[in-house]
Amino acid sequence: MAEQRERRARPSPELMAALWESKAALHKSRMDMPLKEKVRTLLELQRICLPLIARQRPLAPWERPWEIDP
Repeated sequence: MAEQRERRARPSPELMAALWESKAALHKSRMDMPLKEKVRTLLELQRICLPLIARQRPLAPWERPWEIDP
């Protein structure tokens, strides 16, 4: 028996436009952030992500996060 797949409806142009506008606003807000806040965000994301990677394999020396608080 051949399996029939249902096709998902494509998003409307209005939805896509709203998503692009939101994405542009997010990028602008991140560009306008002070450098100290950008570094703080980067370190926070590293602290979240690197333990997940470390469970899979040993971290390389350059992958270990710095023990600093900006």
